[in-house]
Amino acid sequence: MRLWSLDPALLDRAALIACWREGLLAQKVLAGLTKGYTKHPQLERFRATPNPPAAIGHFLESLYIEATARGYNFDVTRITVRGVPVPPIPLHQDQLQYEHDWLVTKVRKRQPDWLDVLGGGPRAARSFTVVPGAVESWERIKEAAAKPKGASRPKSRSVKTEQGAKRPRELQDEVTTLRVTRARAKLEIKTE
Repeated sequence: MRLWSLDPALLDRAALIACWREGLLAQKVLAGLTKGYTKHPQLERFRATPNPPAAIGHFLESLYIEATARGYNFDVTRITVRGVPVPPIPLHQDQLQYEHDWLVTKVRKRQPDWLDVLGGGPRAARSFTVVPGAVESWERIKEAAAKPKGASRPKSRSVKTEQGAKRPRELQDEVTTLRVTRARAKLEIKTE
């Protein structure tokens, strides 16, 4: 379950739709309507509010507003508590940055043109207020996004090809396997 703390306008299509779906699941969990995910750590922040159903409803409303602006057809009637003012949930600055970095990692693979939207840096969803602090205790850290700002990424080992260009080791291994397979196929053709 990923309930993004980022402004929904920053979420690419896949993240926005998944967040909506998982937010609806979180709403059911918080209402006691399901047996699964009851101890999911991302729900701690909603449970810590005076009115958890209103807090998750407020969160879902912001997703609905963004989806509508993009022309998606989210069913607003699935939000059980709507229009109730709730105090913003505190969100640590490092958590916001971590989620932004994690989304950048995912978007780089599935929708690189969305990186321009993320280039302005992280902004919190309207359900949250940013406060100084580290990554939240409930977060499950993923290595790809855990890199502190300014730190260098490990360099990919590379090897030289026959043409002199460098190629990452993993790709080189695939190329070598392909060449061996082709060589075996040629041998089989010649021996027949």
